[in-house]
Amino acid sequence: MPSKLEARVAQHDKQTAAIRNLVQEGMRLMVETRKELRALAAAQRRTEESLRAFIDSMRRGNGNGHAKGKVDLR
Repeated sequence: MPSKLEARVAQHDKQTAAIRNLVQEGMRLMVETRKELRALAAAQRRTEESLRAFIDSMRRGNGNGHAKGKVDLR
């Protein structure tokens, strides 16, 4: 039969292991979130570049020879 001290040490060891597992899971989630955030930022940059190109093309006119007024998107 384990003594009170041994029981407390065993309980403390279980709690320490549980805390370690929680910290490891939190770190894994942070890495995953960071990857997703980087991918989202890259997609946002591509979208902004595409939008900027579209706006610039609208400012230049449509280039098909028809005389439409240029669009001012300021």
